[in-house]
Amino acid sequence: MEPLVEQLTQEFCERMRAQAGTPVAIQKEFSLLTCAIICHLTFGDKEDTLVHTFHDCVQDLMRTWEHWSIQMLDIIPFLRFFPNPGLWRLKRALENRDHIVEKQLRQHKESMVAGQWRDMTDYMLQRVGRLRAEEGCGQLLEGHVHMSVVDLFIGGTETTATTLSWAVAFLLHHPEIQQRLQEELDRELGPGASGSRIPYRDPTRLPLLSATVAEVLRLRPVVPLALPHCTTRPSSISGYDIPEGMVVIPNLQGAHLDETVWERPQEFRPDRFLVPGASPRVLAFGCGARVCLGEPLARLELLVVLAQLLRAFTLMPAAGTLPSLRPRARCGVNLSMQPFQVQLQPRGAGVLGRGQHP
Repeated sequence: MEPLVEQLTQEFCERMRAQAGTPVAIQKEFSLLTCAIICHLTFGDKEDTLVHTFHDCVQDLMRTWEHWSIQMLDIIPFLRFFPNPGLWRLKRALENRDHIVEKQLRQHKESMVAGQWRDMTDYMLQRVGRLRAEEGCGQLLEGHVHMSVVDLFIGGTETTATTLSWAVAFLLHHPEIQQRLQEELDRELGPGASGSRIPYRDPTRLPLLSATVAEVLRLRPVVPLALPHCTTRPSSISGYDIPEGMVVIPNLQGAHLDETVWERPQEFRPDRFLVPGASPRVLAFGCGARVCLGEPLARLELLVVLAQLLRAFTLMPAAGTLPSLRPRARCGVNLSMQPFQVQLQPRGAGVLGRGQHP
């Protein structure tokens, strides 16, 4: 995955260089980039038409799902039996999603060659129907492949794009951190936006970048409430008795802002992660047996995209206006932010000196 993510990110930076000096709606650009990465991994294709088709589909689903008329059904379930235009829109969005996925699966089945895998879909389809008793697993069905593709697009695009947008917003508010990051990247990887690969497997070479990613995930976990879990036996948490069969929803953001655990938790301070053993683990991806399966890919994207972006550009507020760091006041699964624009100032092929920009 690493060469693919680096290649697509490099192409992204080249597109951004063409817009240098003009305000850029960076959230949409990140969203298209993460969608291109998932399209290439899943379908071996990053054609603009397919990327935009999936991007529009995901955006439509997110907007519809987060509407109050849908959110209220989780609170008052019996309302789903009454006329609800929002629910009808959601069903149409789901049908459109399934139609797009089924078309891709059909094209793959018609063109794939046994024993050869162009992408993840080829690999999964060639495992359909095989018994995996030796691995303690059941049979893989085509329906599993279909929903795995859906999970990749719903869980692997907007979440990462939103986290990248939060990172840019925080760096606009803290230009001193941005300058230190650029100095670290220039020192470890050399000047310029190409050349040395991002040492994803050795984050100790870029400690401040890793710490910045951790701090963004701590302050703005894109999914602030983890998935619901159901207790299988009576238990207790911090002195509270939890009976069997109780639904428990972990509050990840609450844990990240706990003043008894974190020093000045509301402040953006990446350096808190530079002291060995000084900070506990960030829980943005969950933990244990139910940890997010997409964590390795998401962390790879966060490091590579931020590294290449900061090597190529200095981030500046558009028209001198800093973005809001307050999440959007609306119900939803993701901790989304208010739209903003950024100006990307090219750093040039060489380093001009500390804090100096062309």
